[in-house]
Amino acid sequence: MNEAPPLPLRMQQKNYTRQRLLQVSRELFASQGMAATGIDEIARAAGTSRATVYTHFAGKQEIIRELLGEMWERCHDLCRSFDALPDCAAPSVHGWLQQVFASWDNYAESTKALLREMQGGVSDSDWQRHFEDQAEALMHTRTKWMHFTPDEAHRRAFLLLVQLHRTLSSWYYGGWSTDRDALLHTLTDIWCATLKPRGT
Repeated sequence: MNEAPPLPLRMQQKNYTRQRLLQVSRELFASQGMAATGIDEIARAAGTSRATVYTHFAGKQEIIRELLGEMWERCHDLCRSFDALPDCAAPSVHGWLQQVFASWDNYAESTKALLREMQGGVSDSDWQRHFEDQAEALMHTRTKWMHFTPDEAHRRAFLLLVQLHRTLSSWYYGGWSTDRDALLHTLTDIWCATLKPRGT
């Protein structure tokens, strides 16, 4: 199989600068909030110019949209990684939930800023659409859900994800002080029980 040729150096530099601007924006939004962060500050923190920022983004709102897109993509990738698990036994599910928590460890503060930004800009139907998409990714190959009807499988996947999102929000942002390991074990029990066929 032929490998794709490497990107030209100029394109590599352009991609690097864009990713650097996103990373700096994420850090600034997390540390001081979006309202207090302007384009000049982003440029300064990235070691570049205001003009360079505008070469890559039309403005701060486009940066926010890009970061939101990355956030949803991470959620989608995590759901696909669940689908790729070898089975839905407790050790596999527990390991996957640990990955989910590790991802939130890395992005919790910037995600908090993004979620705050979204409060007035995302409708309930938008939230539902994202959870619907993630539910489809969670059961992409259907191998762990074959003992349910398609509707029942989707309903269970959707409810598990909504519950997980609410749990993570409460634990990271709501001041819920329950033990993390105990929480992971409880979530594992809930997921495994929900994935079992009725009557087993």
